[in-house]
Amino acid sequence: MAEDFRLSSAVQVFPCPNCNETINTSMQQCTFCSAPIDPAAAQQAAEKTAKISQACSDASYLKIMAGCALTFFISRFFPFLSLVGIVGFAFLEIAIPVMTIRWWLKYRSIKTDDPNFVQAKLSASYVGGGALLFLLFVLTGRVVIHAMGFEFHGQ
Repeated sequence: MAEDFRLSSAVQVFPCPNCNETINTSMQQCTFCSAPIDPAAAQQAAEKTAKISQACSDASYLKIMAGCALTFFISRFFPFLSLVGIVGFAFLEIAIPVMTIRWWLKYRSIKTDDPNFVQAKLSASYVGGGALLFLLFVLTGRVVIHAMGFEFHGQ
């Protein structure tokens, strides 16, 4: 009975090669332009569409994580929220670069002109660049503090 209620099914969606409207893989012809649909090509296009959708979703998660990192950083300065801010920010300080690298390794080979994917790629670039700048800022600060002779017992 559990097999009847899966979130993913054998039917997937893809853009019609003729009119670019979204149709599903179970169709023999497009309902919008009546173009015949090759089942093998439809399955391949549906898999590519699913991968593009997942890339956009993962890039959205990266943006959310970056926003949460800023929120955790600010909450470190409030008395009753400081521990939550410290722990959350420390986690995201590691998770954001790891997830950004994962995004690039997993989705860099996708070739498409889909505007949503272009935006997702841009978002992943901004989040990755921001994480890199932050890392450089922290490392530079620690080197300067060490060079000035201060002891550092940081987090």
